[in-house]
Amino acid sequence: MRFIAALAAAGALFGGMVLVLSASGRHDTSTTTLFSGTVGALYLIAGLIAHWRQPENRTGLLMVLVGIGWFAEDLQVSIDPLTHTIGLLLRSASTGLLLHLVLAFPTGELRSRIDRVMVTIGYVAVFGLVPLSTVAFPTIIENLLLIWPVYWVREVIDAIQAVVSAMVLVVLAVRWLTATRPARRVLAPVVLTGLLGATQSLLGPILNVQLLSDIGHAAILLLPLAFLAGVWRIRLGRTNVADLLVQLPRSSPGELQNLLAKALGDPSLRVAYYREDNGDYVDLEGQPLTISPSQSVSVVVRDGRQVAALLHDPALRDDRHVLEAVKSAAALELDNQRLAAEVRAQLLEVRASRARIVAAGDEQRRRVERDLHDGAQQQLVTVALLLKLAQQRLTDLSEKDAKLVSYLTRSSEGLQEALRELRELARGIHPAVLSEAGLGAALRALAARSPQPVAVSVGLLPSLPASVEATAYYVAAEAVTNALKHAKAKTIRITVSCTSSLSLEVADDGVGGASLSAGTGLLGLRDRAFASDGQLTVHSSSNGTTVRVVLPLETE
Repeated sequence: MRFIAALAAAGALFGGMVLVLSASGRHDTSTTTLFSGTVGALYLIAGLIAHWRQPENRTGLLMVLVGIGWFAEDLQVSIDPLTHTIGLLLRSASTGLLLHLVLAFPTGELRSRIDRVMVTIGYVAVFGLVPLSTVAFPTIIENLLLIWPVYWVREVIDAIQAVVSAMVLVVLAVRWLTATRPARRVLAPVVLTGLLGATQSLLGPILNVQLLSDIGHAAILLLPLAFLAGVWRIRLGRTNVADLLVQLPRSSPGELQNLLAKALGDPSLRVAYYREDNGDYVDLEGQPLTISPSQSVSVVVRDGRQVAALLHDPALRDDRHVLEAVKSAAALELDNQRLAAEVRAQLLEVRASRARIVAAGDEQRRRVERDLHDGAQQQLVTVALLLKLAQQRLTDLSEKDAKLVSYLTRSSEGLQEALRELRELARGIHPAVLSEAGLGAALRALAARSPQPVAVSVGLLPSLPASVEATAYYVAAEAVTNALKHAKAKTIRITVSCTSSLSLEVADDGVGGASLSAGTGLLGLRDRAFASDGQLTVHSSSNGTTVRVVLPLETE
């Protein structure tokens, strides 16, 4: 800060000296002493403010240098030959620095190779070609370095300036079109001023109209004013912070993000709540958050602990004071909401864990069913065939053995009964028809095995997730079993419909008595439905029982 302050002070002393030396040489086509002094002073003052706000940013240094370069250019107005000649060497000193300032604003860094190339060309032209051209640059006042007058030198310098100005116009236009809204808010005054200046530099030498010259002077004057307007806008931003403080106590959890976005003027802003145990971020609903590379992260700390982060447009870092004020104002509320977000995240993790357990159990059921079908069941079928062959072979023998025939018959019947029970066991573990033909076919197979009439009504079903099909089937199977065993139902009706969720209802005309709190299998099915974000309800009376499950559909 001391270096910039000393440089600005030296620039002010130098500017005062220049204004005195050049006062007698002012004429109609030159700028007035008041105008020159105002422009130079504005650049020096704005540079000091810029460096005070952001010491690490080169914008302040560039603005101070532009002010010094502006004063140096005025030396050419002096009628003293030596002073006038020095002014000719520096007659475009501020132009290269001003080009650098416009292209580097607001970060103070040149962003692309094109920017660096243009600035290099500008510096080479201003501090290389222009001083060299002085030996051939004729003026009314004596040029001590003039060797031979070449009148087209001015046109060459003007052509180079026009090419650079055209490139600046293109770069500024592209930068404006691709900028986000917060970035445009910061860039607007400087881009507008830069466009005016570049337009004047491009068309001024061609048209030679006084209006264009006035536009160029206005652009030079407005650039430091544009920065000062940015400083004033930051003060208005602090007013937004005051409004935020008033609204925070009355805001609901869902409104805080909108309030912060409004205070900072960034509609893309998101709040990320920090989980210390996991070291990650979640949103207000507890869902994990991923941070886009195009967003900046501003950490919110309270009592030495990180509680949240604001994901925002990188341009907001240019309003560092407002950003820090907003973070400080909202830290307490963000900490409170962080606790709620952590609880929601834990609930989501419990639900996800339960869903994984259910899915793992279903997979184990399917594996056991396949093992039974492909292993033990096939072996028993093979043994049954061998017993039948043995019975047929025995009947072909000339001598009959009644006991052996009895043994074989009883073994065959026992084996068939074992096969039937094994198939029932496998079907109870996980019916193969459910995996092969879907929920509708599995429910109709369930109804076909019932000793009492079971009516099945299944609407048009889309392709259902395996977990939804399995949960719906087991609810139906348990409800039918309860109706037959406990409710003494004579008729049972299964109804399935599907919109945004799957709805399955099992109604019977039994004596009732079913309850989720009675320790029946329905309690486990309710937990299973909850693991799928579903809901199971039971309504039971002396006129019958209705079990209904609703399961949301999600694409697997």
